[in-house]
Amino acid sequence: MGASPPMEGRTQFLLMQTVSNNSRTRRWTVLFIVAFVMMMGYVFWDIVSPLSTTLKASVKSGGMGWTAAEYGFYAGSYSIFNIFLLMLFWGGIILDKCGIRFTGILATGMMLSGAAINYLAVTVIWPFSYVDLPFTLFGLIPSHIKTQVLVASLGFGLFGVGCDITGITVSKVVTKWFTGHELASAMGIQVAMARLGTASAISMSPVIANAYGLSAPILVGAALLLMGFVMFIVYIFMDKRFDKMAVKDTASSATENEEFSFRDFVKVLRNPGFWLIAILCVMFYSSLRPFLKFATDLLINKYGIAPVTAGWITSILPYGTIVLTPLFGIIYDRMGRGSTLMLIGCVLVTLCHLFLALPILNHTWFASLTMILYGVSFSLVPSAMWPSVPKIVPLKQLGTAYSIIYFVQNIGLMLVPMFVGNIIGEYTSSDGHVDYTIPMLVFTALGAGAILFALLLMVIDRKKGYGLHEANIKSTKTKQ
Repeated sequence: MGASPPMEGRTQFLLMQTVSNNSRTRRWTVLFIVAFVMMMGYVFWDIVSPLSTTLKASVKSGGMGWTAAEYGFYAGSYSIFNIFLLMLFWGGIILDKCGIRFTGILATGMMLSGAAINYLAVTVIWPFSYVDLPFTLFGLIPSHIKTQVLVASLGFGLFGVGCDITGITVSKVVTKWFTGHELASAMGIQVAMARLGTASAISMSPVIANAYGLSAPILVGAALLLMGFVMFIVYIFMDKRFDKMAVKDTASSATENEEFSFRDFVKVLRNPGFWLIAILCVMFYSSLRPFLKFATDLLINKYGIAPVTAGWITSILPYGTIVLTPLFGIIYDRMGRGSTLMLIGCVLVTLCHLFLALPILNHTWFASLTMILYGVSFSLVPSAMWPSVPKIVPLKQLGTAYSIIYFVQNIGLMLVPMFVGNIIGEYTSSDGHVDYTIPMLVFTALGAGAILFALLLMVIDRKKGYGLHEANIKSTKTKQ
């Protein structure tokens, strides 16, 4: 493979930059639109996370009577269709074959449909109805499960398909419009807006639930997804104009007409740098995103914090990324050192998990400080990782490359919450108190794995010359 795929990708990028993305106002407007769409997805993704303690409460107490294992299954069901039906592979191929506009409207529609099913499950289905499942995934899925949980999980799984395909579509949109310009900064801002969605969901969901009932936050999340669906329709008109202008440029037209083939798919699979960044992604995100599903409950049990306050403290993590992620993106654009940024982020998240696992400093201020450090980590890795993929993979393979990364990531996002949910069930006392020591050690081990692959990525970058240490803006101008 050598360095030829990255060079091919960069050449395609530079040809595209001469078309219509030279208008700063136009490309930043596009960024706001697609980032808003993605932000609405992240709002719904985490809208239930701070309600886990309430969901596990009895129906008489205003809850749904879910067990820890049932909640773990629900949290992991986000990825169930993506994995078992290979939806992300199909999504990546559809994106590369059918284009951004068709794939985006399909994906945002699936997000909205999944959210509607989720809401109906919680509001319509009786919480004392059960189903016996023949398939338990080696005990990770409860064999005797509430019908409500099962239907809600199916809706969340459909939402997960739409959300991740929207994610790879948005990544390709940003690459299309910002190549040769502020690519890492743009991706950093897109990630920051996504984190704003997460933070808003975690902080506001308990407040809405306390005021209007447990199902109200889910309804709000579905309404926001409808807004995101409409916003993507607005983007479609801008994208059509972009392509019409692109046709006027011969070089760009040649680039756009290159057909994706199975040979390109094989090239992606044979790329060692791609696999290292993919495994780093699954290790890092599996150690952090599932943690967010349990973080509020951890603060309630370990530190004795009230649910609403625990939600606000947990939201420190994503709120901190809103400023830091674009900042680190600017650093990557202007100074480079992408693989170093990823390594530092992986070390930070591992230390944070370890701190929360140890039976020391059980004080609210310590939990708040740890959440701040989590936020730094959650900014460092994505701000460097996602803009690094186009340096490793050519543009026409980018949709498939992102889809494979999301697929591998989804394996962790499905299995880890289920696994941790079962562990939490084992370490829950008769009075409902949970000992989070072992679950936090599981997250620590995943963080340590991310450190290992970050180091390996640094080594392979030196050998293959992907340019992960190069400043994006500087290297682009040099190639011009």
